[in-house]
Amino acid sequence: MYVMNGGSKFSLIVLLMGLLLMIACGEEGSPAVPEDSTDSDVVIEHVESEGADELIPRTILFGNPERMGPQLSPDGSLIAYIAPVDSVLNLWVMNADGSEARQLTYDTNRGVTNYFWAENGKDILYMQDLAGEENTHVYRLNVETEVVTDLTPFEEVKAYVSATDRDQPNIILIEMNRNNPMFFDVYSCDLETGELTLLQENPGMTEDGCMVLGYMTDEDMNIRGMATIDPEVGTIVFYLKDVDEAEWEEFVSFSALDMVSPQRFSEDGRGIYYQSNLESNTTALFYQDLDTGEVTEIAYDSLADIGGVSFDPFTGEPRSVSFHYLRRNVEVLDTSIQEDYDFLGEFNDGDFGITSMDNADSTWIVVYFTPQSPAIYYLYDRTSRSMGYLFNAIPALDDYQLAEIRPLLIPARDGFILPSYLTLPLEAGEEPLPMVLYVHGGPWARDYYGYDPFTQMLADRGFAVLQVNFRASSGFGKEHLNAGNKEWGGLMQDDLTDAVNWAIDQGIADSDRVVIMGGSYGGYATLAGVTFTPDLYCAGVDFFGPSNLITFRETVPPYWKPMGAIMDIRVGDMDEDSLMLEERSPLNYVEDISVPMLIVQGVNDPRVVQAESDQMVAALRENGNEVYYVLYDNEGHGFAIEANRLEFAGRVEEFLYNHVPGVECQMFEEISNSTAIVR
Repeated sequence: MYVMNGGSKFSLIVLLMGLLLMIACGEEGSPAVPEDSTDSDVVIEHVESEGADELIPRTILFGNPERMGPQLSPDGSLIAYIAPVDSVLNLWVMNADGSEARQLTYDTNRGVTNYFWAENGKDILYMQDLAGEENTHVYRLNVETEVVTDLTPFEEVKAYVSATDRDQPNIILIEMNRNNPMFFDVYSCDLETGELTLLQENPGMTEDGCMVLGYMTDEDMNIRGMATIDPEVGTIVFYLKDVDEAEWEEFVSFSALDMVSPQRFSEDGRGIYYQSNLESNTTALFYQDLDTGEVTEIAYDSLADIGGVSFDPFTGEPRSVSFHYLRRNVEVLDTSIQEDYDFLGEFNDGDFGITSMDNADSTWIVVYFTPQSPAIYYLYDRTSRSMGYLFNAIPALDDYQLAEIRPLLIPARDGFILPSYLTLPLEAGEEPLPMVLYVHGGPWARDYYGYDPFTQMLADRGFAVLQVNFRASSGFGKEHLNAGNKEWGGLMQDDLTDAVNWAIDQGIADSDRVVIMGGSYGGYATLAGVTFTPDLYCAGVDFFGPSNLITFRETVPPYWKPMGAIMDIRVGDMDEDSLMLEERSPLNYVEDISVPMLIVQGVNDPRVVQAESDQMVAALRENGNEVYYVLYDNEGHGFAIEANRLEFAGRVEEFLYNHVPGVECQMFEEISNSTAIVR
């Protein structure tokens, strides 16, 4: 059964595309960009370093993968995968032995990246938006005829598949906000006819004034769970009911400072698996018998929250659990797969994951990932315990030696421990290096040990790269997460400052050559860093970053608004904390910024709207600051178009070379089909 929120079949595809989407100090005489220019053909004199020919090409690091995201058909006879056609990612299919590969989709816009097989084995389902606005539609692709049907052909509506069931192979559940942009209703969709049937209308508000966040189904796709939130204080309540009952009964209630996350119902529907940290700092996996109320703890790690859970496709019982503190660790729960995992662990030194399996559970697609390679795929036969090579996502990386990532723990000024990663150039000596503090987005997300294109490009060009899981980062327990509440621009920013000072004190970073860079929250942290600690950085690169916490909160997508109480707790209450939010908004202190800035924005970004960057650039220019502003049409909160990723990466590289002495740079190349607008 496919469940969107309980362990996605395409989670690794999302991970790979995340690396591409969020891809998100130098010499004097940086090229000037005319202010307020709307001409995307502005002529700039580009430069390169003497060692440019020895550098890893940006086309390899930021270009489309050669192939990625393979998925087995239910009967195991076919493998679908993603590969570019004329620089646009499309779906392909081949026989399980690798023969007779053929293209299935012919997208010429933003590509197809989010897909999985329907249980009927005849169709593939994928979600795609139009121009980065995140109003995804659900499409059905008939593998034999290659006919694509939009199952949710509604304008300004966000839709996604929320459940499938192998016992009902031609029925899927779709959730969409067609009736109210703030709330998602549940529909049943017949794949043979395309007919949509409303199963559960979201009322928006309950009788006690709580907002309905969404619903959960059992393994037969019966709606059995509902989540609500108190819009005043953020208390979340999960309700459950039996199939034939109309009344909801409370299962658990918890504050925004805690977390309970239902994973799935048991196969017989009489129990539920869920993650919870109500009685611990990090999350544990539990099973509760719904008849007796008996609760059993299944897995727990004191350092890290549960990262993922795999379930047996027949019994519905958990087979393995992963945790990720500094490195990924997998705990096998089912002895029947222990020998499989032992074999896979010995086959390759990289971390591995099971990305797909056939319905018989006899054939798996296994992926290995390391800091040197984002994904190498194999077909694993469990019966013969043999591996067949499928493909490497970016085989051209094999021709280059990539930098190693060093996990480490950095203490903040108050003793708070910051799990972090340091990447050094291959030829790093004893002298302090130019360094980029690369800040992750979210902020309720985290940096991981693994391949990252920007980290590798920067290290290849001569930078040390520091990635810090500051307080508010997720995955390290609720104490780490909650320590960042209402600390945007406060203790969260202090953590970044402390990490930079640690690197300087350790002789890693040259204090005169430190850059801060990041996307989304990382973009905000970049603006905050050059504003509140103006002497610490020599340049800043902000992409998709909020500049004013008030206007950011006011312009979030409508379907974020039910979580407004959580944002009040995490970021700051719009009324009670308005003064603090204003004080933490970099836009209000542009006069303190003294370093050159590169600011990048997607025109259709629904999360951090273009006005956030427009107002920051206008204020900087009014103050006489050196700022370079690039907009990307047909993009949202990240980059889906290869030409724009390449163009963006080139601009970042050139900007840093022009403002950071002692680093390398390849020549910037104009990308003919990029939608970049230099302003």
